[in-house]
Amino acid sequence: MSSSSNDPQLQLIKTIVFLASLSPLYEIVWYTVTGRFGDYPAWEIIGLTGEASLVFLLLTLLVTPLRKIFGWNGLIKLRRMLGLFAFFYATLHFLVYIWREDNFIVHEFFLDMVKLPYITVGVLAWLMLIPVAVTANDPMMKKAGKNWKRIHSMIYAITFLSVLHYLLVRTWNPTDVLYYAAILLALLVYRFYHARTVKDWVF
Repeated sequence: MSSSSNDPQLQLIKTIVFLASLSPLYEIVWYTVTGRFGDYPAWEIIGLTGEASLVFLLLTLLVTPLRKIFGWNGLIKLRRMLGLFAFFYATLHFLVYIWREDNFIVHEFFLDMVKLPYITVGVLAWLMLIPVAVTANDPMMKKAGKNWKRIHSMIYAITFLSVLHYLLVRTWNPTDVLYYAAILLALLVYRFYHARTVKDWVF
């Protein structure tokens, strides 16, 4: 891939990735229209958007290892988009939950946070994701300076909290969560290895 922002090949790839990243929304619309969600559509949407956010977080973390191992440097042009989709689906997940469970009543939601550990962990991950999303553009990157790297390195902790949130939700059947946890563990092992060999923690 060319590094030029005007490269038509790069723009085509970005467009394809963008459209593919909307697939959870396509699924939500299709399932809603066809009635495949059953009696609890809101909970199905909460599940789909939450899992989509976790997948995009892992894809974002996967960019650097793929670049380093295979030399696919053009992937860096897609990382910002993947990260923003993670935030988009996490926010949708959060809003649908508040609507479904608490009717946007803040007091009720805070009570949920106190009573339910998975809500506490999930909200913490979402709050940490906000500064990452806000600084995911060139002007904010320049404004943040050296702090930009620290802010975006929080994605490791955010992804860990997201996996933990999912595990707390799926205690009755954690198989899918364990797959995601294994992927995150492999990514962290690679990052620690890379940090020790080149003396730098690369996001």
